Amino acid sequence: MGEEFSTLPAVRTPRSTLTFAELFAAATRAAETFRRADVAEGRYIIFAAPNSAGFLPVVLGLWSMSATVGLMSPMNGLSELRTIAEKASPSAYIVAAAIADTWSSIVNARIAPVDLDVAGQRFSMLIPEEMGARSHQDGAALIKFTSGSTGEPKGVALTVENVLAEAVSVTGTLGLTPDDTILAPVPLSHSYGFDLGGLAMLQSGATLVLPDAFIGRRVIADLSEARCSVFLGVPAMFRLLADMPLREPPNLSSVRYLLSCTAPLSPSLISRFDARFGAAICQHYGSSEAGAVTTHVRSAVRDKPDSVGRPMQNVTVRIVDATGRDVPTLAEGEVIAQSPAVAQQYVMGAPDDRPLGDGTVSMGDLGKLDAEGFLYLMGRVDQMINVGGFKVSPLEVTQVLEQYEPVQEAAVTAVRDRQGEEVIYAAVTLRRPATEAEILAFCRSQLAEYQVPRRVEIREELPRTGSGKVRLRPEDVEA
Repeated sequence: MGEEFSTLPAVRTPRSTLTFAELFAAATRAAETFRRADVAEGRYIIFAAPNSAGFLPVVLGLWSMSATVGLMSPMNGLSELRTIAEKASPSAYIVAAAIADTWSSIVNARIAPVDLDVAGQRFSMLIPEEMGARSHQDGAALIKFTSGSTGEPKGVALTVENVLAEAVSVTGTLGLTPDDTILAPVPLSHSYGFDLGGLAMLQSGATLVLPDAFIGRRVIADLSEARCSVFLGVPAMFRLLADMPLREPPNLSSVRYLLSCTAPLSPSLISRFDARFGAAICQHYGSSEAGAVTTHVRSAVRDKPDSVGRPMQNVTVRIVDATGRDVPTLAEGEVIAQSPAVAQQYVMGAPDDRPLGDGTVSMGDLGKLDAEGFLYLMGRVDQMINVGGFKVSPLEVTQVLEQYEPVQEAAVTAVRDRQGEEVIYAAVTLRRPATEAEILAFCRSQLAEYQVPRRVEIREELPRTGSGKVRLRPEDVEA
C-alpha cells in the first residue's frame, strides 16, 4: 500500500505534514527502535494513542515485523482496560507517553527505558511483568477491541487478507484517488477512523488530515476553504455544525462525502443540515467484525434519509428470518454481512450467538432491504423492548424524540416497573428549553401509545462509551 505515492502528502496535522516516503521512512525507523528494545518478530503488541503524525508509522513499523497489532482507545475505561490486560497477554504495550504512567500501573507493566520518538510524537513502551511469548492469535495482523452494544470488551482478529480487502472495498466504493483529502477528527484507534481514514489513505494515495480536536469553525474552514473532499464525522459533530451560528453558509461543493457513523443519524438532522448547507450527509454502517458494510448514495439521501445506504464494493447484505432463510423485499429480519473483509474469529469476549467464519457475520441488527438494495435498520436484535407483548425498537423511539426541535440528542432503554414489566425510559439533552410534558406530548403525536416513553429525563449530557457512542443502560437510570 502507498509506495507509488512517495512524493505526495500522506498525513497532515496542525504541526507537520508527512509525504508517503516520509511516512514509510518513519515506520522503518520505528521498527528499528522496537528491535533495539528486544521486541521479537511476530509478537503481539497492544497500541493505544490519540491521533498524531506518528500513529500510522507505529502500526506500519510493527506490521513490518509481522507483529499482531491490537488497537485500543487511549480513552478506554478502567474496567475495560483491566479486562483486556488480564485476557489479552500481549508481549508489550506501546502507548502515548502522556498516558504511560497511568497505564503501567493498571496493566501491571514497567516502562521500558527506550526513546520512542516517531514522526515527532512521543510514545512509551510498557513491558508486562508476565510477558506474552508470541502473538496472541497466529495469522492475525490486527486485533480490534470493541465493546459493541454489550459493554463487554471483545477482541476481533483480522488477517492481512481481511485488512487488504477492507482497504480495497472502501477505496473502490468511495472512488478515492490521490486527488482526495480525507478530514478525520474521529480516532484512528476506532474501526471507523482506521478503516476509512488510515487504510483508505494508504490504498488510494489520498491525504489524511488529522486535526487535534473537533472545532466546528475549523472543520467548516477545512471543508470549504481547504477543499477536503471526504469528512469522517459522527452524529454529535453534525448536530453541532447544524446549530452553529454563521454569518453566511459556507460553500461545501468540493465535499464528495459527508459520512456519519458509530450511531444512528436521525432523518430530521439530515434534513436540517441539508437545508442549511445544501449538502447531504451519507450514513455509513459497519462494525469491527465486518468492516465497512454499507454507505449511502449522495443522490438518494433526500429520498431515503432513514436508510444507511447500499452495500460496499465486494460486500453482500442479506436479511434472514429465525431459520436463516432470506426474507422478501421490505420484510424485517436479521442483518447478515458477507465479504472477504469479515474477521476470522474472536480472540476474547466472543458472543455465544454471533460466530465468525467463512466471511459471514450477523450484525446483531434488525433491518430490511428495499427493491433498490438500500438497507434500513430497525434496532438491535437483543435490545427490542417488550411492552405488554408489543415489541418496541429503541431506535425508532430515539429517532422520534430527535425529530422534536428542542431535543439535541436522545437515548432510550428498558427498565422494570413495580410489577416487573418492561417500560420505556428516555433521556435527552436540549438545544432550547422544553418540559418533559411537552416532549411526551410530541411523542404521543408520532407514536403508538405503547411506544411512548414512561419517563423522559432531561440531562446536561448523556452517558457514552469510551469510543464516544451514546449508551443508556438500565443501571444509568435513577431509581
